[in-house]
Amino acid sequence: MINPEENGSGSPTSDLKQKISEDIQSASDYAGQAATKISDDAKDAASEQKNVLANKLGGVADALEKVASELESGDQRDIGKLTRNLGTNLRGASRSIEDRSLSEIAGMAEDFGRKQPLAFLSMAAIAGLAASRFLTSSAPKSSASKRDGAVSGQLPVSRAPSTSVAPTSLTTTEGRAYD
Repeated sequence: MINPEENGSGSPTSDLKQKISEDIQSASDYAGQAATKISDDAKDAASEQKNVLANKLGGVADALEKVASELESGDQRDIGKLTRNLGTNLRGASRSIEDRSLSEIAGMAEDFGRKQPLAFLSMAAIAGLAASRFLTSSAPKSSASKRDGAVSGQLPVSRAPSTSVAPTSLTTTEGRAYD
């Protein structure tokens, strides 16, 4: 048997503990680096989407301002002024979104939610309704028609519960079953 003090190292259990500790530290460091990278990637993607949103809002603001010009040149000057104000405000919101970080935008949303909870909840409800309409309109149409039997030539199945009870099989006197 080898004496641990003869080979210059500690006991086998302390060596094992040291290796396990190093492995845990290494795994922890790797997990931390991976989490940081994922977090940075998510922030970059969100920032990119924020800029896309700001550009889209700018496009809507341009369209509103064109509509306002047409309305103001016609018989509906008052509606044209309101539309122009809406376009101008939307352009300001677009620039504001572009110039701020995501954390600042989140803070602005929190402040608005605290100061105007009814307006905030109304906007959230409208956004949710718009998202659900978008998702249902972009759903594949073939699955609904297959479910109703239109594609296979069958009549749609009634969704009402059945109140009658039918036997699963009948037997004749010879013992054969009829379904």
